[in-house]
Amino acid sequence: MRIALLLAACFGSMMLHAQTPNVSVRTIPNYNGWGWSAVVMQNGFITFAAVPAIGGRVMQYDLGTLSSVYTYPAELGKTYTPAPNGQWHNFGGFKTWPAPQSRWPNSWPPPPVLDYGSYAFEIDSLSPPADTSAVTVSSQAEKWIAPRIRFQRRAAVFGGTSRIKMDQTIINDSNAAQSWSVWGVTQAIVNHPGQRDYENFWVYFPINPNSVFGPGGVSPDGQSKAWKGEVAPGVYGVQFSPDGRKIYGDPHKGWIAYVNQSDTVVFAKTFDIVHGAQYPDGGSRVAVYVSGSVAPIYLEVEIKSPTVQLAANGGTYSFTENWWAARASGPILDVDSVGAVTGRLSYNAASRSLSALYGVFYKGTARVAFLDAGGQLLAEGQPHAVSPLSVFRLEDTVAIPGGAARAEVRIYDEPGGFRGILDTADVYRLISAVGTHSPAVPPGYSLAPGYPNPFNGGTVLTVSCTGPAQGVLRICDMLGREVALLKSGTFEAGEHRYTWNPGKIASGLYLASLEIGGTRQVQRLVYVR
Repeated sequence: MRIALLLAACFGSMMLHAQTPNVSVRTIPNYNGWGWSAVVMQNGFITFAAVPAIGGRVMQYDLGTLSSVYTYPAELGKTYTPAPNGQWHNFGGFKTWPAPQSRWPNSWPPPPVLDYGSYAFEIDSLSPPADTSAVTVSSQAEKWIAPRIRFQRRAAVFGGTSRIKMDQTIINDSNAAQSWSVWGVTQAIVNHPGQRDYENFWVYFPINPNSVFGPGGVSPDGQSKAWKGEVAPGVYGVQFSPDGRKIYGDPHKGWIAYVNQSDTVVFAKTFDIVHGAQYPDGGSRVAVYVSGSVAPIYLEVEIKSPTVQLAANGGTYSFTENWWAARASGPILDVDSVGAVTGRLSYNAASRSLSALYGVFYKGTARVAFLDAGGQLLAEGQPHAVSPLSVFRLEDTVAIPGGAARAEVRIYDEPGGFRGILDTADVYRLISAVGTHSPAVPPGYSLAPGYPNPFNGGTVLTVSCTGPAQGVLRICDMLGREVALLKSGTFEAGEHRYTWNPGKIASGLYLASLEIGGTRQVQRLVYVR
């Protein structure tokens, strides 16, 4: 079933519905009371909505009831005729621009036809595989900025996953070759309604060890409290602050993640990196913009393709972003096509227990597999149910088989198909990591991860005990030096909460250590000032 509509205005009074076994797609007039008609796709995990009348913008990408995309209330329901009048109509949402911005006349505003002109759209609800629906939005040719350039975007939703496959195609209709990069820009939410809880909203991306921007891996356009630096090994963190600044990065791995820390949800994007290719803005592959303190207040997650030469009279180039969502908190250590890593695999030799913390993008199962040096499977652990709607806390009791060289966390979809490897670890690293050579804290005594984490005020650590025990709860730096003693003495039965306020010590990684009877349990903390 294919439904083609030539102009966004065509949906004013109609409602179309199509459905695959797991994915529905509908056109809904006055969707969400916004005043616009929208193409809405859902699959039980996510809700996606695009509005053709305002540049084909994506105005909704929710995981369950948790939202990510910012919409500007003052612009709801409005439409504009593109004109070279120097105005920018900031609706919010996700859109695609040609980069670099420096080639636009006066560097601002964006190309009007591409940015907010009316887009045609087409719905495809029988795309292979059978549980996939998609919508394609298409612009007219730009008239003033990047003349004769068109954009086409195809967003596909799949059953059983939070994934959106966003294919962005740039088309050159002029009679001369043009050179551009595809620039995807998403405005994201930075506070809950009626609150200024900006500290909960973060963006993470990898730091390139060979960055064109130097050892820090970034190039800010000015000072901001948002630039938190390396908040986890090899990961840069941006914590929203309304400073009206932008920071550029050139990650060597293609992912960037936006996290609502208080709601424990990550919205991530993955994309291909073309090493050796030319990128705009001095080599920028990603950027994060934090708005100023006057409405609209939001942050932008930006991804850029390599700069490519488009042949005259129809030359095209396509660049794909894959969008993902899961329940997880930061810092995000890594993202791939099956999940986000927030706590790496660790092993306790005494209790033979593996543990880790993830957000998973598929509904299905996870298994820990052990492989020898040649990649042959030696053993696989028990299945664990996983879903984008739940944090996946791996707790697996397993004896590491002899000859094992590598451990993998494998993700399978609900029908049992293999989807990918979420995390890997060398077995030698697992058995020699800090704290794993000693017995664990006895059963019935546990130290929960700090919350919030990362944090810039205080963090709360929870100790649970089934009975009285003598112990010590302390904070150490990464060299093992004590920086704070939170408790020394008897831990009575029950749950006990201890707050650590670091004060003026340096930002960085710290370890919370619970020691009972000569054994210990460790949780990693990230402090950002």
